[in-house]
Amino acid sequence: MTKEAHPKPAEPDPAGTKSCPKCGSTIPQLAVVCPVCRSDIGEKTTGEIRRDRLLKVAVFLKDWISFPAAAFTAIAAFILAAETNVLQILRLDTASVTMQFLRQDLINVGADDTSASRQGDEIFVHVPFLRSVLVNEGASVATVRPEFMCSQMDSNSKTITGHFYFIDIQTQKKVLDDIEVDPKKPSFVNVALRDMGSKDDGYGATKEPNTCMLNYSDKYGAKIATIAYTAGDTSPMEIGGVDDTRVARRDMYCAGMAKGLSLGGEPIDCLSDRNLIAIEPVYLWEHALERALKQSGEFRQFTQGTATRIPGLILQDCAEGSCEQNVQEMTNALRHFTPNVTVWLCPPAKTELSRCTKTEFPVAAP
Repeated sequence: MTKEAHPKPAEPDPAGTKSCPKCGSTIPQLAVVCPVCRSDIGEKTTGEIRRDRLLKVAVFLKDWISFPAAAFTAIAAFILAAETNVLQILRLDTASVTMQFLRQDLINVGADDTSASRQGDEIFVHVPFLRSVLVNEGASVATVRPEFMCSQMDSNSKTITGHFYFIDIQTQKKVLDDIEVDPKKPSFVNVALRDMGSKDDGYGATKEPNTCMLNYSDKYGAKIATIAYTAGDTSPMEIGGVDDTRVARRDMYCAGMAKGLSLGGEPIDCLSDRNLIAIEPVYLWEHALERALKQSGEFRQFTQGTATRIPGLILQDCAEGSCEQNVQEMTNALRHFTPNVTVWLCPPAKTELSRCTKTEFPVAAP
């Protein structure tokens, strides 16, 4: 009986690919089954290699010297059961979770998360995220908490810590439930930044810089995985937070007002003692009016009718010749409109609210 030759495993490629040891095709680094020849190319543990050798002996006995099939089945069952029992006795049937960061990506809220027929007219929220994978190198299922923290040294040798969470790309929502990761079966996840700060800001830190701490549990209780990464490489600390361009608009026009107030729905852009204001480009004046009217009603209900605000519209980018038709349509629609509405038409250059043209609707009769 000749000794079976085992192909030498392919060397990892720094670009994220490797060669299949069976057919030589270039395949993804994390692949455990070749997508070309469909061969099982997953790396095996010492126990798995030993088990495979014993099973091959049993197959040889069955096929070449008529070893009873029942005895062959019993040998296979005994090997699998014995391995599991030994791991349990030695308390080695645990979970062992690690995380690999793959590449950065970006969601444009209003486009990427909706069908083409329902996409918004303007994209104002950008959510950067990091595509990652959870790997359980243990022998039992791991339950991973859907949030973790990382720390990194900045250019001034100050430790900066970030808090991260997993998001569902389809729903654009935070993952609230724990994630189950089976042994030897990667679970792909998407990571977003919640907040970031230094120790002076009240943030803690991981034990070592350039590491992340991930909480998970298995049948024996809670554990912490420490994941090291290279600063400047693909890492959570480099992805940045949500970029909401509405924040800059509110700061520009609404000095001294409450900004970004949420009553459970879409945030109110600006709230003064008199007006509840929605900010939009001129060509979206109807959307701004709809939002301001709806939020004014919600504000009145929230205060149980004790406080009311006049709907207000701040309409941007009104350059001569480019918005005349939109302004005329809006003026005709609001001339006799009730309830009252305050409209500010603002030039395209960055400016403050006092430099915008203010009109009160309905227009008073001459």
